[in-house]
Amino acid sequence: MGILTLENVSYVYSPSTPFEKEALHDVNIDFTEGKITGIIGHTGSGKSTVAQLLNGLLKPASGKVLLDGCDIFDPSVKLSDVRFRVGLVFQYPEYQLFEETVFRDIAFGPTNMGLDEAEIKRRVIESARFAGLDEELLERSPFELSGGQKRRAAIAGVMAMEPEVIVLDEPAAGLDPRGRDEILSGIRRYREEKGNTVILISHSMEDMALYSDELVVMSHGTVLVSGTVDEVFRQSALIEESGLTLPQITRVFDRLRADGVNIRDGVYTVEDGYREMLSLLKGNTNA
Repeated sequence: MGILTLENVSYVYSPSTPFEKEALHDVNIDFTEGKITGIIGHTGSGKSTVAQLLNGLLKPASGKVLLDGCDIFDPSVKLSDVRFRVGLVFQYPEYQLFEETVFRDIAFGPTNMGLDEAEIKRRVIESARFAGLDEELLERSPFELSGGQKRRAAIAGVMAMEPEVIVLDEPAAGLDPRGRDEILSGIRRYREEKGNTVILISHSMEDMALYSDELVVMSHGTVLVSGTVDEVFRQSALIEESGLTLPQITRVFDRLRADGVNIRDGVYTVEDGYREMLSLLKGNTNA
C-alpha cells in the first residue's frame, strides 16, 4: 500500500436533489511514496474531485481515503493534521494571496504550525527557491508581482509546510511555455531534494510524460488505466478512445516507425526524441 490510497471511493455532488451528479465511481488509486504521480483526464473526468478528497476537503459518499493506512475520516483522526501532511495547491492559487508581503504569505502555513522564527525563515527561503521566486521579492507586496510570480508564491506557501504529500491541481495552467517549464521543473526539483510524494494534475500529456514517474488516466469518474508512464502510453488505443491524445512527439515517432524507420518505441518527450534521432544519425554515419 502506498502512502496515500483511494479505496473503492465514490463521490456524489448535490445528492438527493435534481442536480445530483456522481463525480467518481468506485475509484481505486494507490499513490507511491516518493514518486511524482500524474493524474490526467478531460474536464469532468473527476481529477479535481480526487484532489479535494485527498486532504479531506470532500468526504466520499462511499469508500475510504487512507493516509499511511489510516482512514482520514475516522473520528480519531484530526483533519487539521491531515492537511499539514497532505498539502493542496488549487488551480489558480494566486487568487488566495492576502498578506502584506510575499514572505508573510509563504510563512502563513508554517506560522500556524507553531514553528519558531528561525525555522519559518528557513522554510520560506527554501520553498521560494524551489518555486523559482527570487529572494529579493519576499519583502514586496504579493499584489505587486506578475501573474507567474504570484503563482510561484502561492505554490511556495504550500511547500513551506513541508507536507509529506503535495497535491497540485493544474499548477502551470495559463502560463507561457517558459513559465510552465520553470514551475514544473521546480516541483520536480522539490521532490528530488525533499523526497516527498507529489501528485500532479494536468491536462497536458507532454507535461505528464516529462515530469511524472507514474500516471493515472481518468475518464467519466473512473480510472481508465494506471501504471508507469511507459505502461500507460503503450495503451495508446485505449487512451485515444477516451478522447485523449499521446504526446505529439510520440505520434511523430510512431508514424516514422510505421513508415519503416528503424527507431525504438517508447519516445514520449522531445528530449527522448532528440537522443533517439541523434543515435539514428550516428548509426547511419558509421554504416
